[in-house]
Amino acid sequence: MKKRLVIAVTGTPGTGKSSFAGGLARRLNAKLVRLNELIEDEGAYRLDSDGSRLVNLREMRRGFSKVLRRTEGPIVVEGHLSHFLPPNSLSHVVVLRTHPRILEERLRKRRYPEKKVRDNVEAEAIDLILWEAVKFHGMERVFEIDTTEGGDTIELFLDALKGKTELRPGRIRWLEEYFR
Repeated sequence: MKKRLVIAVTGTPGTGKSSFAGGLARRLNAKLVRLNELIEDEGAYRLDSDGSRLVNLREMRRGFSKVLRRTEGPIVVEGHLSHFLPPNSLSHVVVLRTHPRILEERLRKRRYPEKKVRDNVEAEAIDLILWEAVKFHGMERVFEIDTTEGGDTIELFLDALKGKTELRPGRIRWLEEYFR
């Protein structure tokens, strides 16, 4: 029996999650779940003193569980917290990566506050989301894709699903270069 495709697309803000997930969902004829919208709809957050959202992971998971039960066929779930969904609910986790210098430019163009730019760029440089995903889901279910140069990243992932190419975690390293 073939396992149902439920693919999480995660990564630091600015790595191309929305575009990749939307395109992948179209290619797979899959339901697209935007995790931020689900969190909003479920009220799975509270505001801290500076107005930032603090997500309640238990409530987020509960809301996603409802989507899984209501939906047949493949699902693509997009969001920088999607790698925190339960391992038994996901078949694959795609971690999108972008070189920290390029990511910094993208986030500044989006007018992110300087602290958020710095925090996100440092998280990218130290592979934070990648290794969180590996910790929760294991090396064999996590795929790492460099989106710095663009290209057909969706086709690259589909080739990896078919075993035509390998997107094993840990190939991309920016730490030493970034902190020189």
